[in-house]
Amino acid sequence: KPRLVVETGVAFGVGSCLLSAALLKNQEEGFPGIYRGTELNPNMGKLLAGKYATVGKILYGDSIESLKQIQEGPIDFFINDSDHSASYEEQEYITITDMLNPDAIIIGDNAHVTDKLFLFAQNTNRRFMFFREKPLNHWYPGAGIGVAFKKRENV
Repeated sequence: KPRLVVETGVAFGVGSCLLSAALLKNQEEGFPGIYRGTELNPNMGKLLAGKYATVGKILYGDSIESLKQIQEGPIDFFINDSDHSASYEEQEYITITDMLNPDAIIIGDNAHVTDKLFLFAQNTNRRFMFFREKPLNHWYPGAGIGVAFKKRENV
């Protein structure tokens, strides 16, 4: 039941709406939370409207600069999906390091290409898991999702 969900690179806003819908459900159960997305293109993210906009907001501009503006509390759930260069991905993780709840979950959709989330997990004493897509009979070889999360004792 995250209190603050942050996603970089919202594109049309489908994920923004999905995450906001989950936050609205949590709110009904007594666990309020908010969504903050970042997007470079001011013409994107238009789906985050109506009831979803009651818990969500998109910050337009450079993701690194937008992340620095977030003041709503520690980040409980972070999704990296903006600029897919290794250096930019790494800079996002560096930027949020001190903004994270110790139990935060961090997801990166670039883990099949770079080791930046893996290294971030190591440097912040988190576990790392990797999930590879394996499309059947398709020209695209599939991508991968990395997840970093707190190490637990006796697990």
